[in-house]
Amino acid sequence: MKWPPNPLNIDLSLTAEEITAFIKNKFDHLKRRKAIIGLSGGLDSSLTSLLAANALGNDSIKLFYIPERDSKPIHRQHALLLAKHLNINLNIINISPALRRLGVYKLLPLSLIPGRRLKARLIEFGKKEFLSESGGEFLSIRLDASGGPWVARSNAYACAKHRIRSVVLYKEAERSNWMVIGAANRTEWMTGTFTQWGCDHCADLMPLLHLYRSQCLLLAEYLGMPQEILEKKADPDILPGLDDKGELLGSFEIADQILWALEKGFSLDDLAERFGSKQVDYIQLLVDNSAYYRETPYSLL
Repeated sequence: MKWPPNPLNIDLSLTAEEITAFIKNKFDHLKRRKAIIGLSGGLDSSLTSLLAANALGNDSIKLFYIPERDSKPIHRQHALLLAKHLNINLNIINISPALRRLGVYKLLPLSLIPGRRLKARLIEFGKKEFLSESGGEFLSIRLDASGGPWVARSNAYACAKHRIRSVVLYKEAERSNWMVIGAANRTEWMTGTFTQWGCDHCADLMPLLHLYRSQCLLLAEYLGMPQEILEKKADPDILPGLDDKGELLGSFEIADQILWALEKGFSLDDLAERFGSKQVDYIQLLVDNSAYYRETPYSLL
């Protein structure tokens, strides 16, 4: 099979038109008029907000920034920046009290460590100490449940935050008969770099789910996204020391090409020759280990 010059190339104008039409048509079909979006300050939720505003109008979008104790201040700044860019009010709801009441912060002893940098160093030490067989690599063993109790506790600590955010968004949407628009992209979907049943999984519409992260970046730049958001890392902002989803995958540019090629049916040998067997095997492992995220709930239906 011949490798194309630019496998991730898309018609940006047509893609933007297709997504805005998709959002508008779904809202018209379901007779809904307004949308709730969780805005993290990152690229994907900012792009989703921009496209939704183009489709439905600024007055039909309600944006929520939902921080907690571990959230970095820079993401709040970028959420406010995007809201100002769209001329939409940003609603801020802090979920630290809910997480504290549920005992989430007790899962890891981070409260005993002063300062964000020291917390991040503790997490980094824990990855090397408890994940020595994987060289500190966290993602694949999180997905296949082979990392032991501290990986499980870290996973619960992180994922509870996105699940509470989902509860907040749906509470706000359902009390006014609105709909939730999610911001997951295809790279996250295929590699399991999202929270199962969290705010990056649960939504009524997922207008970016057919686009790889590299394509989302191109589309955001085309649509005039503020430069500060275009240039920032893909920070999940749920656990100190885990600051860039791109680093978890090696790099978005390479990971996206491998994912594209796997879906198109290129052989692993061909991909190993182009990208190296270690990187290809790792991405294939993530796809395999995260398959149940995309398949559940299992049933006898």
